[in-house]
Amino acid sequence: MPEIAMGALSRNGMLLLARRNSERRIYPDRWSLPGGHIEDGEDAETAMCRELLEEISVMPERWQLAAKFVSQAPPEASATFHVYHVDQWQGLPQLVGDEHTELRWFTAAEVEQETELAPSQLGEILARLAM
Repeated sequence: MPEIAMGALSRNGMLLLARRNSERRIYPDRWSLPGGHIEDGEDAETAMCRELLEEISVMPERWQLAAKFVSQAPPEASATFHVYHVDQWQGLPQLVGDEHTELRWFTAAEVEQETELAPSQLGEILARLAM
C-alpha cells in the first residue's frame, strides 16, 4: 500500500489547503494538503519536506506528526497518510507546477464546512489543528 506524507501549514489559527487539479486521476478538484508519495529510501518527514518544497515552494523548519491513518476509499486510492503540522517554514507559499490550481488559508469553521476534502478523514484532523 502506498504511503503519502502531507504538511498542514498553520498561521494565526488558519490552515493552508491546496485545490487539486481537475485533471488528477484521484480526488480531482478537491481541497487537500500539499504532499505526495514517500519514495524508496525516504522516511515520512523527509518526504513531507521534499513535497512541500516541490509543490508550494516552502521548506518546513518545525513540525510534528499530527495523524497517521489508512484511507481505503476510493479503493484505487488506498494509502497510508502521514499528516504533519508545520508551524514554522522558510519561503512564501505559492503554486509550483500543475498538481494544484489554488492555495487558500482556511479557518477551523471553514474546514468543518468543506465537504470536498481529499481524503475525507482530513476534516476532523484539520479542524483540530486549526483551533
